Amino acid sequence: MTTPWWPILRHLFEVDDGSLPDIFVEDLSPEQIVAVYEWLRGESSGAGDSTLWRIDLQQDVLVRDVPHPARDFVQGGVDSFRHCLAGLRVGDVELPPLTVSVESGGLSMDYRMGPDWNEQTLRALLELLRRVWAMAPHARILRADEGGHACPDLEFTEALRAYVAGGAN
Repeated sequence: MTTPWWPILRHLFEVDDGSLPDIFVEDLSPEQIVAVYEWLRGESSGAGDSTLWRIDLQQDVLVRDVPHPARDFVQGGVDSFRHCLAGLRVGDVELPPLTVSVESGGLSMDYRMGPDWNEQTLRALLELLRRVWAMAPHARILRADEGGHACPDLEFTEALRAYVAGGAN
């Protein structure tokens, strides 16, 4: 059964146009940044060989070698960082790879559009974002085309709100 939001949102995910659209999770407290990041990291298969800049050491270190990189970021020990969230699962659905970026005031995730996105994976993404909202109820979550933060996609925002409100059927 097709959900009412799939026909509305499929054009934002299905066809790979070469861009990397962003999903922003903004207006987070430092504690929420840590909680959301650590949950996402725990649900994925790790950061691979990605590095971050340790300010105290003045050198790059592997993200996987830092026990709590988001906490270190909010405490000023590391610079803003980004890495792939490969193997990220929501229930029994594995999402296509997302790249998470931890930054001041929140985090963002970008994704590659294409055939790996379908109704099932998009539902899993909406569920992931619903869980993020449960951790940070005052967060602002929006989707925008690559480089288009100032012009968020209203269709996505409305569909996410409907999903969170229970209109995912």
